[in-house]
Parts: sequence; C-alpha cells; structure tokens
Amino acid sequence: MLRKTVREGGYEYRAFTLIGWVVVGTLATVAAFTLFFGLWTVTKEFKRYQKRADAENNVKVSAIQIRNQEQRVRIAKQQAQIKHEIAIGQRLANQEIAARLTPLFVQYEMIESLREIARSGKNNSVVYIPAGANGVPLVSVSGQPQVFGGQAEERK
Repeated sequence: MLRKTVREGGYEYRAFTLIGWVVVGTLATVAAFTLFFGLWTVTKEFKRYQKRADAENNVKVSAIQIRNQEQRVRIAKQQAQIKHEIAIGQRLANQEIAARLTPLFVQYEMIESLREIARSGKNNSVVYIPAGANGVPLVSVSGQPQVFGGQAEERK
C-alpha cells in the first residue's frame, strides 16, 4: 500500500511512504522530461518546417521578380519601337518639308511676313535690309541681329 493512515487526536492523516514519494518523483521527472523533449522536438520540427516554407516562398518570390523583369524588358522594347516609329515619321516629314522648301519660297514667306507686320498697325520696330546671300533679308529686332538663310557676322 502506498498510503498509510495515521490517527491522532481525532484527525486522519495520510502520509506517503518512501516508495510512494519515489514513484511520484519518478513519474513527475518522466513527465517533465517527456514534456520538455516533446516541446523541443516540436519546436525543432517547426523550425525545420518554417525554413522549408521560407525557402519555397523565396523561390516563388524569385519567380515573380523574374516575370516582372521580363515584363519591364518587353515594355522597354515597346517604348523603343514607339520612339523609332516617331523618328521615322519625323524624318519623313522633314524630307517632305525639305523637298518643298526652296530658297525662293523662303524669301517669299519672309517678304509676306514683313508685309503682315507692316499692315498690323501695331507699333513694330522692324528694319528691312535686303542684303545677304541671294538677297535673303537680314532682320534686327531689339538690337540682336538675326539672319535667315545665311550666317550672321558679329560686330564688335
């Protein structure tokens, strides 16, 4: 029997024997060790699971980043194609203008512009000097010489 009943003065005391204390201590030690070992094993397994899950997440994130980079490359290529097409259109427009723009037409446009300024009735200070290469007029506005169709000589 693990317990022994002792009666003193009308009270009943139950005292464990030495064997009872040893058994309870052993069971408590085994339970504590089992609990500690179980928690350690679960924690260790959880850490291993977490590392594996983190590695899988990193692989997925890397795949997403690669797809995003590929998308950015496609966008950059499309933007380069757009710029190329715009440049081709600008070149064709410049070729068309250059084909129709003759020195005589430039002179005519300049003379028409001067006539329009003169007819506007506003207080304009335009000086017409019919001197220059091929009779291209030189215009001076606000003291700054401007040349259409030739090179300006700097005055000192």
